[in-house]
Amino acid sequence: MEGSRFILFWILVCLSIFCASAETQVFCDSTPLKDVDWSEDFTLPKFDPALGSLKAVDILIDVNLSQEVKVENIGKGNSTVNSMTESVLSLVLPSGEAIKTTASLEISKNLTEFDGINDFSGSSGMDLTETGSSGTKTHSYSDTSDFVASTAGETIVLKGIMESMPKVMISGTCSSEVHTMADARVCVSYRYDAKDV
Repeated sequence: MEGSRFILFWILVCLSIFCASAETQVFCDSTPLKDVDWSEDFTLPKFDPALGSLKAVDILIDVNLSQEVKVENIGKGNSTVNSMTESVLSLVLPSGEAIKTTASLEISKNLTEFDGINDFSGSSGMDLTETGSSGTKTHSYSDTSDFVASTAGETIVLKGIMESMPKVMISGTCSSEVHTMADARVCVSYRYDAKDV
């Protein structure tokens, strides 16, 4: 009798191990490309405990940067344009900790002497837009309970602050315009052991 109880116990343990499968849920929120600097709330669904036991929370931040640089050399000599921009997104977590990711972009061009027309084109001008520079960061959040819903459909709001630091160095005498934009996407990944069905 004792032996059969022992065997039954191990059968139940094995069944629970095989039935409880590790699952993943991913939710994202994003902001479109817009002028820097900006502050944005990213709203994400909390984990539904009815699905099972939450084991891990990973947060992913993705930032894309776009910049338009317009320069016209209005001097009598050649000119060199060097533009370097770094944008940093800080995401404030429920613990108060901020995680950051950085995207950077560099533009360089040589311009000839003024061609007589201030139109940001020709050999003495430029109207250049660079896009696609991105920065990505993944962070494992230790206190999973901050992301567990206590009511159905509960969400969590994470504050994102985007700051941009453009540096434009131009030799000679020039007129210029610099326009910097950035977008961002924040995702949360829940890894959990599913409840037995």
